[in-house]
Amino acid sequence: MRLLHLSYLNEAESRQLIERPIEDFTLSYEPAASRRVLELTRGHPFLIQLLCNEIIALKNKQDPARRRLACLADVELAVEKALDHGGLYFADIYHNQIDQMGLAILSLLAVRGEGAILDWNALSNELASSIDLNAAISLLIRRELIEATDQGYRFQVELIRRWFAQVSRVG
Repeated sequence: MRLLHLSYLNEAESRQLIERPIEDFTLSYEPAASRRVLELTRGHPFLIQLLCNEIIALKNKQDPARRRLACLADVELAVEKALDHGGLYFADIYHNQIDQMGLAILSLLAVRGEGAILDWNALSNELASSIDLNAAISLLIRRELIEATDQGYRFQVELIRRWFAQVSRVG
């Protein structure tokens, strides 16, 4: 069996999926709104479609005079619905793609907010075993859930971070 690596769309592909998913698409995005969808999804095709579907559903409920232009506020309003409606996707990560140490790492990062970075020492101080920590970090990087930076580790995709932050606050 041969594995095929699927990853993120580049910026041009992402913008096309956001702004022109079909020919003659009538919804336009303010530049800040389109940019925010990119920031929240990092070009993940499923997450772009999930979030944009919620933006369209929101716009369809608005007054016709406001229906044709998505603004930054529309994107932020659509996030909660996207997190709810994408629950199976996020739950699959939670239940099937990470172990307990990975969950602990993601929870620690998630509750610290957008763009938060934790270094290995901070993670090690919070968590028990450095052997398990190294293996978990390696798995999370391979799964493209976190990435290494010069300062430490952070979530790759903000929408995924927000889901884990919600779960961490509830649990």
